[in-house]
Amino acid sequence: MVKLPLLVCLLLTPGLCQAKRAVSLMPSYTEIIFALGAGKDLVGVTNFCDWPPEAAKIERTGDYLRPNVEKVYALKPDVVFAGEWASASSAGQLAALGLKVVSVPQERGAADIFATIRLIAAELGRRPQGERLVKELSAAIAGGQPQKPLKVYLEADAGGWTPGGRSFLSDALRLAGGTNIFAGEDRGYFQASWEQVLLLDPEAVILLAGTREEFLARPLAGQLAAVKSGRVLTQLDRDAFSRPGPRLFGEIKRLRALLYGKK
Repeated sequence: MVKLPLLVCLLLTPGLCQAKRAVSLMPSYTEIIFALGAGKDLVGVTNFCDWPPEAAKIERTGDYLRPNVEKVYALKPDVVFAGEWASASSAGQLAALGLKVVSVPQERGAADIFATIRLIAAELGRRPQGERLVKELSAAIAGGQPQKPLKVYLEADAGGWTPGGRSFLSDALRLAGGTNIFAGEDRGYFQASWEQVLLLDPEAVILLAGTREEFLARPLAGQLAAVKSGRVLTQLDRDAFSRPGPRLFGEIKRLRALLYGKK
């Protein structure tokens, strides 16, 4: 016989009483799900989902751009979280097989990351946890912005790959008290030329790839304001800063301290 409290719960709040079987097709979604306390609900993640360490124990479903559709289907998930921009074709195939696919819009700023958290939390029956997480992350980056933000060049990958104004990283720089020198570019990521960087003369440089020594060896690098002031930074956690997930906000706070010497 079913006990009364459980019966009432099942009747009034279906979906909140039973853990969902979820598949995450983006590393940031995996991190969000664990941050919501729902890591045990995950039955499948991408090959790139490496945080938190517990994610390594979960079944792999392939590249987030080309997930193994058959593998995902075999896991019998109740919900699949897919990036709207990254796996539209695979999401369509999974939906055609009868699976519930939640296509998450691409994040272009902190507000969008909060929206993703709320969306995932709602699907997993964890709205309160979602609101609590958003509140905690908002508090982590609270604080006044400087009157004159530093001009920042962020090299996200080797070869001059950098975020434009449509990337959440541009907003992350703003929240840290900086201004992306390429914020006026109406695109997410692109390959900037070294000549462009020299012309815009950033006051701070953040390297997520490569070394400070390699950067300083580039032609005329010593003439940049960032080099003269000693603001060529390599201390950020590349994965944490380059994913639109919960760990980004701690890195934003850390970057603010590196740029201005404040906590």
